[in-house]
Amino acid sequence: MSDLMKGVTLIKRDLTEVKAEEALKGKVVALYFSAGWCPPCRQFTPKLVKFYQAVRAAGKPLEVVFISRDRSKADLEENFQVLIEFFEEKWRKKHGDWLSVKFGDEIATRYQSKFEVKTIPVLRVINAAGKMVDKGKADPIGIFNNWEKLCA
Repeated sequence: MSDLMKGVTLIKRDLTEVKAEEALKGKVVALYFSAGWCPPCRQFTPKLVKFYQAVRAAGKPLEVVFISRDRSKADLEENFQVLIEFFEEKWRKKHGDWLSVKFGDEIATRYQSKFEVKTIPVLRVINAAGKMVDKGKADPIGIFNNWEKLCA
């Protein structure tokens, strides 16, 4: 996946920047298309947080890249800050970096089309070749283990 996002700068949860190749190297990557104005997204995000936490707590190399469908940079940052506040209150001790594509980066539009994102929220797990992988079993670690095999 790091090759697929080569040259892309991502935002960490503290709003500092990191190169995608460095942040995603050796990890299973899930692209999370969402927006703060979207009620289903606000319902799904806490579930994704719990899933992410369970997988990371098990020592698995999962990284989520948030691709905002918010209408402005201010909206993206406000939405991302809400996520950060949620993490700080509930998950700070276990949470790693939750990354975001910068507002206005053309990769957001390109990936929206490439990965057939027609509505939100959408979570796409992508292997290093840039292909989506399937969902796997019904538990966080089982799902991740299947993704890990498919992304190898």
